[in-house]
Amino acid sequence: MAESAPMNDARVPLFARAELEAVLLPVESAHNLPGGLYLEPEVFALERDTIFSVGWTCIGRVEDLEEAGAFLSTEVAGRPVLVVRGEDDEMRAFHNVCRHRGACLAQEASGVARTFRCNYHAWTYGTDGQLLAAPLMDERADFDAADHGLAPVRLDTWGGFLFVNLDSAAPTLADAMSGFPDLERYDLESLRRVHSVTYDVDANWKVLCENYSECYHCALVHPQLNRVTDFRSGGESFVGDSFNGGPMALKEGYTTLSTTGQRRYPEIEGINDADRKQVQYLHLYPSFLIGLAPDYVLVHRVQPIDAGHSRVLCEWFYPETTVALPDFDASETIEFWDLTNRQDWGLCEMVQNGAESRLAPGPYHPLEFCVHAFDRWFVKQLGDRLAALQR
Repeated sequence: MAESAPMNDARVPLFARAELEAVLLPVESAHNLPGGLYLEPEVFALERDTIFSVGWTCIGRVEDLEEAGAFLSTEVAGRPVLVVRGEDDEMRAFHNVCRHRGACLAQEASGVARTFRCNYHAWTYGTDGQLLAAPLMDERADFDAADHGLAPVRLDTWGGFLFVNLDSAAPTLADAMSGFPDLERYDLESLRRVHSVTYDVDANWKVLCENYSECYHCALVHPQLNRVTDFRSGGESFVGDSFNGGPMALKEGYTTLSTTGQRRYPEIEGINDADRKQVQYLHLYPSFLIGLAPDYVLVHRVQPIDAGHSRVLCEWFYPETTVALPDFDASETIEFWDLTNRQDWGLCEMVQNGAESRLAPGPYHPLEFCVHAFDRWFVKQLGDRLAALQR
């Protein structure tokens, strides 16, 4: 019997280089990201290694860690991270992993603790990360507890928000935010969270960020939003190395974004005349989204779960003096944005499903200027690595 011919094991590129290069053209001639970039697990793994593992990720607020021992535990690029305020009042971040066998240390998302005890072998750490107890390890002659404290993670703050970075060699947060608009007049550090909602969305994290960055869809999908703001007005969009954004004007007779369109409470002290007539939307890459209304601030933090799923934490912030008012009730803005969010998540899930068609990418509309800026940043970040992916 004749021997069968060997099977062809030639690998083929996942993405045509021409499609990637088409994203980098000026917006009036560029085309959207190829659908496979929202689907392929190889792309998601690459994003974790080259974007989320080396960039600054917002994981909470300073107000979450007001007392000694207060902690937050979360995941960044799939890696468990612990942030805690020490007995010396210093905030520190660590890999949330015991230095013995690598078990995840803090199991709760938040709380207050004076020590962190591993449930596997009872190795115990202080809030400064130092190893305090390691049962029976004195039976090993070369063991030194000082060498086995928790591994540190870089931690910094901006506007009262906590940011961490897994890469010890990455630029500082200040350098990463170089050129970001000056928001000092909003006094973000003094704002207080009044509500938060976590959404699980069946869509890639990039779809969510792109959706946030345009209002080409607003008149059709968000009647309550389009009633209050003009999706074509507000001023020019802007782009930096690590961000994009732009304003949208409030329509005549409206003073904020809410179910009524009317402010119930004082505006944020320090804002200017232009701020009173518009809402600013900013996207700090990769996935920190902030909207600034005249009287409150709304933040979306997008956490990738896998190629087709994301988690979004949405938070509402008001001035501390407003929150202290006896009649304070943020329900009008909470209901307004919860409805808007759910409308958007439905759109994003439609886009995710449509990406499976893998049709040729479509063109950008000029109103999608910020979407294009984000997509350009994404392609530039991954460079030739996307074109090198093969199957």
